Amino acid sequence: MAPPKDGPVLRDIHVPDVSMWWPLAPGWWGLIVVVLALITFVVVVLVRRRRHRRWVHAALADLRDAQQRHAADGDTSAWVAKVSQLLRRIARRARPASVSERGAAWQRTLSELAPRMDVGRLAGLDEALYARQVRVDTDAIARDVETWAAQALKHPAPRRAATTEVPHGTA
Repeated sequence: MAPPKDGPVLRDIHVPDVSMWWPLAPGWWGLIVVVLALITFVVVVLVRRRRHRRWVHAALADLRDAQQRHAADGDTSAWVAKVSQLLRRIARRARPASVSERGAAWQRTLSELAPRMDVGRLAGLDEALYARQVRVDTDAIARDVETWAAQALKHPAPRRAATTEVPHGTA
């Protein structure tokens, strides 16, 4: 074909070399947002689970520490006080109002936190705190506390206002 006589010579249209990956299509941006949200969720869950596990181990270490002190000094009153305090801390984690409960309400809370367990001996610690002569089977109660704590601490505490609660003596 001959070039036109009265005008410029035109070339065919050429598309510039452009990456087909950039800029990203809206669907890719949506996928990136979803993946980042999923990663954030997984990290938050893992951090909470790790914190909960650390709290559980610290609480049970307090029980073992009380057992060792009792074996060394034989002070049953101090042992009962320490174990009763540990039970209250664990119960407070799930039910904050349980701190002030006594008697039947306290026993009901203990039962609700570990429904498959007889908590009679554990509830009896409340009365033993104020007795002059404390006579309790520390080994049996320690096993009961460990079993109860394992059931009561099975799941992380519900979310409340930002707290960094650590079992007593483990800061």
